[in-house]
Amino acid sequence: MMARRISAHTGSAGTCSESVGPRPSAAGANSQPAAAGLEPRVAAVIVNFRQPELTREAIDSIFRSEGVSVSVCLIENAGDGQWAREIYDNEPRVDIIANPENIGFGAACNQGIERVLAEDNDFVFLLNNDATVDPQTLTLLAASSGPHSQSTSAPKILLPDGRLYAAGGVVELGRARARNRGIYETDRGQFDRREPVDFASACALIIPRRALEGGIRFHEPYFLYYEDADLCLQLRKAGFPIIYEPRARVVHHESASTPQNRRTELLYYETRNRIILLFRHGKGGEKAVGCVYVTCVVVVKVFSLTLRGRFGASCALLGGLIDGLRGRAGRRPLE
Repeated sequence: MMARRISAHTGSAGTCSESVGPRPSAAGANSQPAAAGLEPRVAAVIVNFRQPELTREAIDSIFRSEGVSVSVCLIENAGDGQWAREIYDNEPRVDIIANPENIGFGAACNQGIERVLAEDNDFVFLLNNDATVDPQTLTLLAASSGPHSQSTSAPKILLPDGRLYAAGGVVELGRARARNRGIYETDRGQFDRREPVDFASACALIIPRRALEGGIRFHEPYFLYYEDADLCLQLRKAGFPIIYEPRARVVHHESASTPQNRRTELLYYETRNRIILLFRHGKGGEKAVGCVYVTCVVVVKVFSLTLRGRFGASCALLGGLIDGLRGRAGRRPLE
């Protein structure tokens, strides 16, 4: 159970943020899993960006979880968190961090990770604000991590119509990309085997405390997109494999948190961040091949988009490619 406090502090990237949350606990230094017979302590980290209704559904689904002791750290980007305070003021399991500016997905998650590690939680569960979990999901993911919390675990993620969104993921550094397995396929049981994967979407991902105590965090300069693939590669290099657990289920209302007028901007981040991922994790030959591959893909897409009069999308793709090759990262609005 989490005591609440109200304070002001400087958040990631020097952003002033206001928080309502738990007092740091001396038990937070304990990195051992829950003792036999005790429910695993799972803290969900959820980032909200101007979608309070969806976020509330995500939080409510966490509280319906069975077999685990749960809490939620809600990070509000570009807001004051007032809507959440009005709803959860008497709910001690909800901790709220409010950032007046949009500091990006990775930076906001890092704020939440730091906060929940100050408590005696066994796992951090990353969950998109536009996703909901089945009641048994957290129990299955915690068990999948192993008796000594030696792996990160990811669920099967479905779309509302029952099609697959992600069954773990594949990283192809030679093509500078990471992609979800099975995306948009009909779920016929083709991904019903528990197995290690290259990466898993941060839409829903449980990470054992001991993996994060070594300092692994999201690489904040991505700002948006590909930071989850980067995080998983860091975890694997540190000896924490990514295990796909198909019995655990999450429903993702894909792109519900992305307004239509931002889709062109997101093309920029997706293109640029492919190059960033390649430069951070690729080897010599992979970097050369990956750069050539992405450049060819972008040129073909720009030509096609220009012919159809989609000049904004063309500029976003070219800008992302150029900035990625130049090593320019962070938030770069396209206004």
